[in-house]
Amino acid sequence: MAQPSVAVKHVVAWQEEGRHAIVGSLRSAVTGPLALAASIDATPVIAWGSTAESLSDRDTYPTLGRTVQSDQLLAAGIVQSAKAIGWTRIAIVYVNDAWGRGLTQGMVSAANEAGVEVVASSDFALGDAQKIENAVTVIAETTARIVVCISYDEDLARVAEVADRVGMLIEGYAWILPALSDIGAIIATSSDPAKTQQYFTGWMVVALNPLHSGLDARYREVKESEPLEHLNVGILDGSVSESTVKGCDGYCAAIYDAIWTAAIAMSSMELAEDGSVDKAALLTAIRN
Repeated sequence: MAQPSVAVKHVVAWQEEGRHAIVGSLRSAVTGPLALAASIDATPVIAWGSTAESLSDRDTYPTLGRTVQSDQLLAAGIVQSAKAIGWTRIAIVYVNDAWGRGLTQGMVSAANEAGVEVVASSDFALGDAQKIENAVTVIAETTARIVVCISYDEDLARVAEVADRVGMLIEGYAWILPALSDIGAIIATSSDPAKTQQYFTGWMVVALNPLHSGLDARYREVKESEPLEHLNVGILDGSVSESTVKGCDGYCAAIYDAIWTAAIAMSSMELAEDGSVDKAALLTAIRN
């Protein structure tokens, strides 16, 4: 998964190469610094998976656009879904980055308005096994029985394993995932697929991302044709690679939209003799 410092290095290199626009990234914690760096020379950025509400601030991120909705809507959707089922006391365990913090804050705000009590919230650092254990244990020691887990796929199995060990995957508990995680891939790549599948049985997913799984094959076909190669657009994804984009699962439609938004906008631009474009006009075309 991309790190902010690596993303910024790519942006600087792409600016020197004269790239016209950037597509990416998944993590809000990466897209924020990336967009700040890109704004130095007014390079448009189209994010497909970064949902933190803070990224909606155009004063801070003047050249950033998104093809995915912000977490403000998702936070309200999670709370309203829980309330509709009759769950009025929840806890939150979350990854401590821009996405995790923003979604947690949004849920707390939405819960206050909806009359749902957030009993406790506990955070962990991305990829830190000990902090994941500590965070889950903190929630286990409360009276909450409805737990919202805000985590990237690479940490979900660890969260579930700890939850099982401390008695939080038994009858009387319910777990909510606020995203389209690839549970199938997590199960398939685990050391004990049967046990991991048992962990996630009954988990509830609340997501606003369109469920267009059928677009995955179409996206790969479009990607393989390299439609952006001649458009001079940098593509930043989880592996910080221009040549590949990982399976887009729940974000497939947003990735598809981001790439074609860039392509369609670029098709309306006239290149200067030095190969540059009017980036202000390009940004307007992207947003329109």
